[in-house]
Formats: sequence, structure tokens, C-alpha cells
Amino acid sequence: MTDPLDHARDFAVDASQETRLVVQALKIERLEEKQEELRERLKVVEKWVIGAAAVLAAGVTLIGFATNISKAYL
Repeated sequence: MTDPLDHARDFAVDASQETRLVVQALKIERLEEKQEELRERLKVVEKWVIGAAAVLAAGVTLIGFATNISKAYL
């Protein structure tokens, strides 16, 4: 016959494990929220980088045209 205290100990371990599972689930949820926030911030940075690259490309192109035009008139 099993001792009733053995069942109580099993239950205590199960409750402890359940608590740890809940804590881990909350941590995962917070990390997923943070990950989504970081992805949104990354999208904003990507847009700025693409915009800056377009402006630089346009500037270099205009400078190239200007130097070629000035060479043509020299």
C-alpha cells in the first residue's frame, strides 16, 4: 500500500513544475512581444537606409552628369 504522503509529494512537485511552466510561458510571451517590437523598429531603420541610399545614388549621379557636362564645355 502506498503512503498518502507520497501522493502529497507528487502533487507538490507537480505544482512546482506548473509554476515553473507558467513563469516560462510568461517569459516567452514577453520575449515574443519584444521580438515584434524589434522587428517593427528594424523595418523603420531599413526604410531610412533605403531612402538614404537612394538620395546618395541620386547625388552621385547628378555629380557625374555635372562633371561630364563641364568637361564637354572645356
